[in-house]
Amino acid sequence: MKFIHTFLHPGKTAKTALLAGLLLWTVLPVTAAETPGHGGDITHRMMVLVLQIGIIIFAGYIGARFARRFRFPTILGELIAGILIGPFLFGRIPLPGFPFGLFQHSGGSVAVSPELFGFAMVASIVLLFLSGLQTDLKLFLRFAVKGSLVGIGGAAVSLLAGLYIGSLVLDGQWLHPSSFFLGVVAIATSVDITARILSDRRKMASPEGVTILAASVIEDVIGITLLAVLIGIDTFVGDAGVAYGAIMGVAVRALMVWLGFMGLGILLAQRISRLLKFEPNHSQIAVLALGMALVVAGLFETAGLAMIIGAYVVGISLSNTDLAYVIQEKIEVIHHFFDPIFFTVMGMIINLELLISLPVLGFGFLFGIIAIAAKVVGCGVPAYAAGFTGTGSLRISLGMMPRGEVALIIAGIGISTGLIDDMLFGIVILMTLITTIAAPPFFSRAISSKRRGTRAEVERSENVPTDFEFGSRQLTDFLLGDLLQTMRNEGFYIHAAEMEQRMYHMRKEMVYITLMATDRSLHFSSAKEDVTFINNLVYESILTLQNRVDHLRTISKPVELQRTLVEKDNRTTVNWYQVLDIDCISLKLRSREKEAIITELVEVLQRAGKLNDRDAVLRAVIEREKSMSTGMQHGIAIPHGRSEGANELCVAVGIAPQGVDFASLDGKPTKLVFLIVSPERDPGPHLQVLSGIAGVLNSDEAVEAAAVSPSRADLISFMVQNSRH
Repeated sequence: MKFIHTFLHPGKTAKTALLAGLLLWTVLPVTAAETPGHGGDITHRMMVLVLQIGIIIFAGYIGARFARRFRFPTILGELIAGILIGPFLFGRIPLPGFPFGLFQHSGGSVAVSPELFGFAMVASIVLLFLSGLQTDLKLFLRFAVKGSLVGIGGAAVSLLAGLYIGSLVLDGQWLHPSSFFLGVVAIATSVDITARILSDRRKMASPEGVTILAASVIEDVIGITLLAVLIGIDTFVGDAGVAYGAIMGVAVRALMVWLGFMGLGILLAQRISRLLKFEPNHSQIAVLALGMALVVAGLFETAGLAMIIGAYVVGISLSNTDLAYVIQEKIEVIHHFFDPIFFTVMGMIINLELLISLPVLGFGFLFGIIAIAAKVVGCGVPAYAAGFTGTGSLRISLGMMPRGEVALIIAGIGISTGLIDDMLFGIVILMTLITTIAAPPFFSRAISSKRRGTRAEVERSENVPTDFEFGSRQLTDFLLGDLLQTMRNEGFYIHAAEMEQRMYHMRKEMVYITLMATDRSLHFSSAKEDVTFINNLVYESILTLQNRVDHLRTISKPVELQRTLVEKDNRTTVNWYQVLDIDCISLKLRSREKEAIITELVEVLQRAGKLNDRDAVLRAVIEREKSMSTGMQHGIAIPHGRSEGANELCVAVGIAPQGVDFASLDGKPTKLVFLIVSPERDPGPHLQVLSGIAGVLNSDEAVEAAAVSPSRADLISFMVQNSRH
């Protein structure tokens, strides 16, 4: 509602509607004059594509927001958004200039236009490229044996599950390409959601966590190899029977190309990294790396393999270089652009009528249940045999269960190549949704349990912690900024992880350091031999900060600077109706001393429900006041502070008609006291409010007029009427 109120400001609604109508009246006849539908010349088709992509981005965003609100995976919201705006539902509604709808059915093998589907395929390449970059090869090799057992077991049982569902749908044709394709989709594992839960619970380095990550790589290898076989052969069953020789030939060729490029990429990764470092701009490095992924993806398609396989190879090759984090961070914007396009387009090609048909619903739910059971059996049994307890085996099974975006990418390839029809596509979508939605809640609960996951005691991690406590968020933030800049100067590449905590992955060649910053402390994780480097790093940053403070004291004159904070020409772009709450205004202060006045105004905020920790707020404001008095000129004082004891930016106002001593700059009594408090994490327009108060009350006359306000509402009106914009 706030967004709507802001966009359609009272008094401007009619003007906005009139302007929008005039623009539409001007534009629509032009589009209507073009060839109906999506035909016509190249300019018209590109115009349609641009409109479609713009609408898809917003539709996917809204769908993802709704999904997050109800704690569902965002891809579910984007899929639903695609279904709603797609050619099988609202996308086919006639519009001015588009008599067959903006997203009319293309009439081809997929429901959307080739141009739009091409964008979706590029998006899949970006997604798989990032998946490869996020693979930890060192971790994979460390847990290769256990991960391989779990991955092979999960892939084998999942393949059988898909073949079984295919045989039911296709009247017993176990070895039909479509049946085999369902098996490949069932193998798919998306560990994005699992990895996020592991990170939040700090279990990424646990035996279960690393085994899940290693096993997912094995399953990716198996699934993508089988996908290459499917794409490289027209049919498994002919008049002469099963073409086993052809199958083996394609399989061997696919494995050779896959493993050959993989090995070559890993061997040349460091050389490629050094070559890319000739470009000083990190964003350009990321773009060039993505360009490599696109080139190799095209070469793989030329060789008869899927493009996503080539993109994954480039990603996993570069994952073992110190540029991996930089590429991930800089390419994040591109990822956010393409991500909703892919999943929304996947939703658009779902025939809703077919999706809700009884056969699709029945086989889809059955496939989902069997796919869940396949991971429990296929991953759980090998995990138990490898030394995990029943609890640990269940955690691994649940972590391997979501199919997510990987299954959707494979499904998109299947329908575009004709390996599956609309009915099987709907079945795959239902299976993907069931496994993606069902697994995370159970996995989160299982991984949070304190029960040991392995039967034998696990050796301690190779990494060791190094912790520093500073007792102040401001000091911690200052040191954090200096530390990160120093690491960059030392040649480290830094990636800021998207988590609730501030976490940074820092890498230079084979040196890995992880830094997590809390409100008042810094926590490093590194190899034992790098601890001395970290201690020196923090020590030098503390000395640097101390020298800067000493230098600042010698050259600055805070009192003189404070006199310039109240000027007649101050801009006061503050919405006082939002900032000032009528319940937070006291027309007559009882207290006469500075600290007592601050305490009284904090109590006003407490009674108004603005604070969650009254004592923390009071300490923050008093501490700030001790550093330098906030008594300004012309009879105003603006004590302020930042504390997590405040829910949001809030202001309390107190009037002392006779004046009080607040140690003001000009020595005059203070008659108006504005107390400003904001959270440390999200201070809001803290400085703008400070400047806005000084801008309104910049003379003795203005302060006198405000101090005699007959009511609290009149004081707010005074601030509004005397603001300069």
